[in-house]
Amino acid sequence: MRLRSLTVEQLDLLEPLWRALVDRIRVPENVVAIVPHEQSWPGRRKEYRELLSGGDSFGLVALRGDEPIGYAVVRVDDGPDPVWATGERYVELTSLSVAAGERDRGVGTRLLDEVERRLAALGVDGFVVGVDAVNGEALRFYERRGFRVGYHLLYGRLSAAGASGGPGSARGEPTDDEDPETASHGEA
Repeated sequence: MRLRSLTVEQLDLLEPLWRALVDRIRVPENVVAIVPHEQSWPGRRKEYRELLSGGDSFGLVALRGDEPIGYAVVRVDDGPDPVWATGERYVELTSLSVAAGERDRGVGTRLLDEVERRLAALGVDGFVVGVDAVNGEALRFYERRGFRVGYHLLYGRLSAAGASGGPGSARGEPTDDEDPETASHGEA
């Protein structure tokens, strides 16, 4: 296996790996429904194109022979995060995907090692990665690497019956953790 810098011209080679990633998390247990890869790939491809077209953002592709078996894309934004002390840059591992038949063979580890090496060369000392709640294997992978949960992104769905009360209240009544005096009931 060898790693190469990802170029804009290689983006179409990633579609099967994007599909592998989406198919892995597109399960009924997921809190937020995942769009099929056929619908999500054009938008993700566009995002990758923009990231790889300038600046310090970068991508890597893992190859076995000439066959892509994994990839990583990293967003590097100038300027510190307005809330968290992330240094002079805010960095996110946007995607890391490994082909199903190549998992548990060190591909993800090699990709992440190279991501960390390149970020260190840029003077970056930390970055974030989002992991879908249903992807326990990925969560354990990052935890073994020293990553820890630092922020929870919660998703609530508005129901027709409880739209006026928000995602926490199907009947529009305050939930246990809401103050009944300040809870909004959709009244004008």
